[in-house]
Amino acid sequence: MTKTARHIRHARDVSAADLEMLSAIAEHQAGVVSRAQAHDAGFTDFAIRTRVASGAWQRVGRALVLRGLAFTGDLHMAWLITFNVSSDAVISGPLAVRLGGWNLPGPELMAIEQHHRRSGLTSVRLLRREAPSVVPRRDGLRLAVRGEALADTLVNSPLARSEQVLDLALQRRWISAADVDLIVSRRSGRGRRGVSRLRHLQRRAASGSKSEAEQRMGQLLKRAGGSWIANYVIRDRDGTTLAELDFADPGRHIAIEVDGRAFHSDSEAFEHDRKRQNLLVLAGWTVLRFTWERIIADPEGVIAEVIAAMARA
Repeated sequence: MTKTARHIRHARDVSAADLEMLSAIAEHQAGVVSRAQAHDAGFTDFAIRTRVASGAWQRVGRALVLRGLAFTGDLHMAWLITFNVSSDAVISGPLAVRLGGWNLPGPELMAIEQHHRRSGLTSVRLLRREAPSVVPRRDGLRLAVRGEALADTLVNSPLARSEQVLDLALQRRWISAADVDLIVSRRSGRGRRGVSRLRHLQRRAASGSKSEAEQRMGQLLKRAGGSWIANYVIRDRDGTTLAELDFADPGRHIAIEVDGRAFHSDSEAFEHDRKRQNLLVLAGWTVLRFTWERIIADPEGVIAEVIAAMARA
């Protein structure tokens, strides 16, 4: 038998059961498998190369993508990172934040890897430190807990991006200023990366407001006068929370909501905000909304409207 004939035979020497087994693994892993998994399923290196050459499979770094089962998205990218770094690497950054349940936009790819291996994907930033707490997942992925992943995003992004991420996290109440203090405390120490950056962000969040826009609004309210309380919670007679307001003057029943500059709310958040505003109006509250652009460009107009609302109340 010629060498070419043997190669053809090896390429075809994969049973339907072998292919079905590997396909089941790939389906569980968003269309991504490792070379070792392909070998365990009975595929030789030549069989792998043949399928890549035919276009049925795609090689992405050290990982293999079964085109018919692949789909784009965060899970797909998480498996690509796992097979291109190491099985004990921990995925962090915005990707881990999103997979943990917080919708943080951003393309940055990060993984924590303490053993100084190289990534098969040049787009992945490796964070060299001991692995943090990991979210247990039945599918086998290793994800940093979302607070830790958020902290990695703050430390390892350009300053302007870090400030936007912080504003968004505070706006959506994923974290509080006290949580930022804890992050700084945990990550401070001699030789620790990003401490000066975190202290800058700590000062940004220190006012107790939920975003830079709210911090500036708080300064305007001091000039307007009144008895303003930041992050005021309204509850019904049974103690159920109806709304948490950016600012409120409870005696006058005036609520102020601030829309920060960093990110636009998604449609679900938009609908929730409008429903909450209607409930407040029906309960006798005056609701004023101010955007970042208005607070910066027209502070005197903002103050005038607040004073007018106070006089009317």
